[in-house]
Amino acid sequence: MKFDVVGFDWKGKVAFQSHAHTDHFASGKIVYATKPTIFLSHLRNSTLYSQVEYGKRFYIGDYKAKLYPSGHMLGSAGIKIWLDEGTLYYTGDIKLERLRTAERAKIPKADFLIIEATFGVPMYSFPEPRKVEKEIIWYVEDQLDRGKIPIIQANPYGKAQEIIAILNAHGYTPRVDREILKVSRVYSKFGIGLRTDNEGEVIVSSSKGILVSGFGKVKLSNHADFWELIRIVEKVDPEKVFTIFGHAQSFAKILNGFGYESRSISRGEEIRRWI
Repeated sequence: MKFDVVGFDWKGKVAFQSHAHTDHFASGKIVYATKPTIFLSHLRNSTLYSQVEYGKRFYIGDYKAKLYPSGHMLGSAGIKIWLDEGTLYYTGDIKLERLRTAERAKIPKADFLIIEATFGVPMYSFPEPRKVEKEIIWYVEDQLDRGKIPIIQANPYGKAQEIIAILNAHGYTPRVDREILKVSRVYSKFGIGLRTDNEGEVIVSSSKGILVSGFGKVKLSNHADFWELIRIVEKVDPEKVFTIFGHAQSFAKILNGFGYESRSISRGEEIRRWI
């Protein structure tokens, strides 16, 4: 099988899906993913997946491969593939700073790197997650002191569970909507216990409230910021870098300035001719 039929978070005869957000859903005769990603994805699709564990080598077509935790959400993974030309690592969506509800990212060395660039410009420099936790709790306590109901808005797949874990750690058991509850039950199945209560004094919502996001008012992101992305490139130490998603073009130009041979690519683009 030729390498160019492999889809990274995309369609292909054989595909790899890095995590359970819909903009990364993959399709193909065989779609590889971690067990948590499969469970979470099946809340919204009926794709037939092939389950792969972190750290165990398997074959994707004719090539050896291995998955590494990417720190983005429960079950998220990057993939390293041993090609004839050298090794290739695709990050998927990635986060270096440790979150409460995601496996800590592990970054392998590789000759070629495909890296997400959602926040791939210097203006995106986020506080450490634990500092943002304090901001969230300050907001909650301030609202309660004013006699108001704190309402926090978060993506129901991953970010909401992180918020629940933060609130639980500080003694709060929030109310959540149906979609968040459904996803949280999957998290609990994989050992991440999350307490919710229909009578909770704090609300975590997927549709309203103060937005917690790299793009929101409260900057708790499950994506790497610019400086984390730079650290990831340094850890991988690749010969060539391919940037994808978000600020891919700008990030590629910056990396070229740092001495890395880099170019931006589009989702589904074949890169074999560039390596």
